[in-house]
Amino acid sequence: MAWILILALVGLVVHPENCGEPTSAEVNDAAAKAVSWFGANIGDDGTFVYRYDRAEGEPLGGYNDVRHAGVLLSLYQAESAGIEGAAAIADRGLAYVDEHLQHTPMGIAFGRGPTVRSGSIGLLVAALDERRGALGTDDRDALLLELGRTLSAVVEPDGAVGASIDTKTGSTSGRSPFFTGEVLWALARLHLTFPNREFDETALRVYRYLIEDRDRVESPWPPVSDHWGAYALETMSRWPNADNLRLGPDLELDGTATSDWLRRQLNLFGLQVRYESQRQGGLTHLTRGTVALPAGVGTLGEGIGNYLQFLNRFPEVDVDIDSLNDRARCVAHLLVQRQTSASQAQAHRAPLRLQGAWFREDITQMDDQQHALSALLLLKDWMPK
Repeated sequence: MAWILILALVGLVVHPENCGEPTSAEVNDAAAKAVSWFGANIGDDGTFVYRYDRAEGEPLGGYNDVRHAGVLLSLYQAESAGIEGAAAIADRGLAYVDEHLQHTPMGIAFGRGPTVRSGSIGLLVAALDERRGALGTDDRDALLLELGRTLSAVVEPDGAVGASIDTKTGSTSGRSPFFTGEVLWALARLHLTFPNREFDETALRVYRYLIEDRDRVESPWPPVSDHWGAYALETMSRWPNADNLRLGPDLELDGTATSDWLRRQLNLFGLQVRYESQRQGGLTHLTRGTVALPAGVGTLGEGIGNYLQFLNRFPEVDVDIDSLNDRARCVAHLLVQRQTSASQAQAHRAPLRLQGAWFREDITQMDDQQHALSALLLLKDWMPK
């Protein structure tokens, strides 16, 4: 009995949670600073600083097309949320997209080299559809539909998603723990925007695979807390045929695979937020390790933010909403607290590389800003005023 009390005491002392309650205004201000970072770190060719080492004061090079599309998405989300100037930065980033659209046997794809990734196409679709709503323009509709046809072609009969497309042969290969959710979300958005183009049929195939088969067939380890799947479920819940908790034929939420998927995901997100909030240096560095990548913390906020919207639409779903709200506030607090301030940046030789960014061990990548920005935008309305 004594050792149980000792362990409990050590757990309380060593592993307290670092959670606060940032206001909506503080969260919005942090999002605006992230947008400013992108504006200060975009080149003439439409690419962003990909990876930066603040200790050396040097960019580390490299680039990633999936993450480029993800950055555009986060910026158009910021424009939709009322952060002025975000879309103008993203539109500059479209120059890079236009230079790297390829015709393949599958259809138009975005990416460089002899193979392109389905995730880059999926996130580009999400970004362009977000742009459509934020700016009220349809000038990219033809491209959206072409990209949607390519995405439909990479979906296999069982709903699995090919990760890579050979630009010469059109064949697909591989799997990704994230591309399934990205492609599903893109198809779900396309069905909302173009309801007569039958994107829902392909989306439902991917959806069934995601919630029933993906984890069993692909065996990702550790289990995926799938923020892209959360985006997709939230979007599909706004489909016209989603009334009465229906997401399509034979897909009732209550008591089916959807309900099981939702609870598994909420448990994963909640556990990961709790673990991350206990990383505070000192002894916790030994027991919990260093803080997570900022992009990883951001994805926790994206998943929770989408599920809060979903559950607000369907309050009859039996989950602990108070606990989810606590986790939302905790993620927002961690992101606000860990963002580089103007005063911290001024001590650096290139302050615009730091101000508004998130670092881990002196390194930041553009997707650290992308996911943190998207998370803050999704969470701000759930914060105290």
